[in-house]
Amino acid sequence: MTKLVFTALEGMNASFDVLELVPDTHAWAKDLQGQFVLGNRLFYERFGISSTQGLAGKTDFDLAPADMAQKYVDDDKQVLQGRVITDRLELIGGPTEQVEWFLTSKWPVYSPAGDIIGSFGMSRHLNRSERRTVLFHDLNAPISYITEHFASKLSVDAIARACNISISALERRFRKHLGKTPRQYINEVRLDHARRLLVET
Repeated sequence: MTKLVFTALEGMNASFDVLELVPDTHAWAKDLQGQFVLGNRLFYERFGISSTQGLAGKTDFDLAPADMAQKYVDDDKQVLQGRVITDRLELIGGPTEQVEWFLTSKWPVYSPAGDIIGSFGMSRHLNRSERRTVLFHDLNAPISYITEHFASKLSVDAIARACNISISALERRFRKHLGKTPRQYINEVRLDHARRLLVET
């Protein structure tokens, strides 16, 4: 993507209208304080919000568990320093218990004077053909096992045995592709499940 230059983040609104035509893609823009300014329909409806106006002013901590939100905020800090994040493989929760695979990219947004005024992000849902990639095959079996058994007493050893790989290989795959350990991922799944139960009650 070329350098994004706008006089204000609100000036990206026409671009978001076009993004409504792109299937399986979530898009958003945030200001320097990490508050959402814009989002396409697929993005805000994923969190039970009915309009861009309802999304505006919210932060990641309003939409995601604290540990996941903090990860997004840490990413944003790097983007706001000029870094571009391209096609990072992520699992993102939806309105149901199911987590789904996305490729996420983020870019800084510049003013005409060259100052960074915010960030723009897109998460693209992986289609079936893309799930044949090495990244997907490395993680699909252990992720699926964790999703099915997170409510029970679950050990890293049990996951490795169920997937017919060694503990060290399992640890390497998680650190390489997700930047976290299997235990950290299990805790994230459990926290997200607890958050959903609180919202539903």
